[in-house]
Amino acid sequence: KELHKDRVNRIVEQVRARPPKSPMCTARPGWMSISLSNRNYKKDSNWRPIEVNLGDIISVDTEKEIVHVESSVTIGQLTKALLPLGYTLPIVPEMDDLTVGGLINGTGIESSSHRFGLFHEICVGYELCLGDGTVVETTRENEYSDLFSAIPFSYGTLALLLSAKLRIMPCKPFVKLTYTPHISHNSFYKEFKECSEARADGPMLIEALAYSPNDYVLMKGDFCSSDDIVRGKKNSIGLWHKPWFFKHVQSILRGGKEVVEYIPTRDYYHRHSQSLFWEMELMIPVGNHPLYRWILGWLMPPKVSFLKLTQTELTRELTERTHVAQDFLVPVNQMERILKKCNKEFQEIYPLWICPHDHSETGGSLLKGPIEPDSNGRQMYVDIGVYGLPKCVHEKREEEFSMAESMRNVMEEVLAVGGFQMLYADVYTKKDEFEKMFNHVDYRKLRQKYKAEGAFKEVYDKMNVCYSGK
Repeated sequence: KELHKDRVNRIVEQVRARPPKSPMCTARPGWMSISLSNRNYKKDSNWRPIEVNLGDIISVDTEKEIVHVESSVTIGQLTKALLPLGYTLPIVPEMDDLTVGGLINGTGIESSSHRFGLFHEICVGYELCLGDGTVVETTRENEYSDLFSAIPFSYGTLALLLSAKLRIMPCKPFVKLTYTPHISHNSFYKEFKECSEARADGPMLIEALAYSPNDYVLMKGDFCSSDDIVRGKKNSIGLWHKPWFFKHVQSILRGGKEVVEYIPTRDYYHRHSQSLFWEMELMIPVGNHPLYRWILGWLMPPKVSFLKLTQTELTRELTERTHVAQDFLVPVNQMERILKKCNKEFQEIYPLWICPHDHSETGGSLLKGPIEPDSNGRQMYVDIGVYGLPKCVHEKREEEFSMAESMRNVMEEVLAVGGFQMLYADVYTKKDEFEKMFNHVDYRKLRQKYKAEGAFKEVYDKMNVCYSGK
């Protein structure tokens, strides 16, 4: 804790020493971000980079079921520390290198989100440095409760996040995972919606992969002990030589029968890491071949930061023009409409990641509440993850695809159904359209109240891609 205090004091000194009205950002280079997007705002000489060295777990309290972490602690660090103790975060986003700070200031979602919501909903307190260097502790109940509620989706534009306290819960060493193939959208949607809306009365873990407009595999999981494992059904999918998870799931789809497996919990949490969902297939087409897996599988995956650092300007520009990496969160009853729109505008990119989340009003946050809340103020939404290259790009006809036009067409539909976009990805909407998607009224009041004006840019100024109209 003393080390953490020293680190905080060094950050405060930098904040107070910067020229007046100079906007701040962390000194972490853009290539270190887990997002494939390239942010250029840090190259602006008007920004003042703040060195933030906050990468440690401060404490784990299993009695109160709270873990206190610095903002740059990663999900990989947390799973390694918590699982041997028999504990886990209620929501464990997929990639090892995702940081707690990124998941709070942005957002995080996983296969338990139909029970627990988005990542910020497992947080009980934030330690923040305001624009004038004041350090405050925020919770849902204290005098800074309005600021606590506003931090999610603020992307570091209200304050610098120094540390956070997160809920943890007991877990077991294995996940019993049931894979159910579906060959029609209607049958998939019926089971997916029923399981998701059961919330705590349904499976602990739910996700699906779509391989075409009518081919899906629904995966439902629950924690279990080693004593529950059926002989011959254990699958340690995290071993270096195992096939990429999305390929394994696709083989079950082709088999046409429901399959049950028992997977080590940490392997389950990082099931998409080896193949970066399915992005590695674009980079290494032979990467799932058994021989490659056996000889070189241990090298996978490369760090996203390494891939970005080693990009040439030409490959970076080509990626920005042709590579889709987006997540759209929409009401579950509007899922088919958005799936059809994505299929058309992004020219049959598959697989798609489909993950439900229990959406609620956060109060003060940029994030708007559900469009049709139930009596408890909640509504089941679904994250549709689109990652890959459009068909025409695969066929060497890149000129036929306009990222800006397709994104704007999809976002028009997403906005119409009360949905929103995850902001780790490129934002192509104009500012007035962006402000329809997110609640800026309370956000701007809080920027004034907590001295963020002049100290931090607004979210749109950090996240947008200049729209050319092409």
